[in-house]
Amino acid sequence: MATIQIKFLPEGFTIYQYERHHEVSAEILKAPWYTISKTKSELSIILPSDYSISDPAIATEDGWRMFQVDAQMDFALVGILARIVSPLKDEEIPVFVVSTYDTDYIMVKEDKLTQAIKVLNEQPNIVVKPGESVL
Repeated sequence: MATIQIKFLPEGFTIYQYERHHEVSAEILKAPWYTISKTKSELSIILPSDYSISDPAIATEDGWRMFQVDAQMDFALVGILARIVSPLKDEEIPVFVVSTYDTDYIMVKEDKLTQAIKVLNEQPNIVVKPGESVL
């Protein structure tokens, strides 16, 4: 089984919820890091917490920390995310997951970060290390 390298990013992150038809501002698109998801019922945006925006959201959830799988993920790979999330579930650590074309991001609340790092480092073939700032 291949070793999974995971980086925990130094920033906090905030999740914003908007109406489905909300027009994303240029201010958000200029952020150094963001992700946007749109469904039939809502628009969600994740930004570094230190990046302030003026768009009022329906709901805001801050206090998240982010792990990044430190590899470009091949679509044929199976079970990588499950190997990361399952031990966190077993320790009752809630997660919020975002995937991109290249990799996966796993978010945990700030007050669970130390526990999550410990849990993941105890897993065979998972190595957690500090990552670089996205700012």
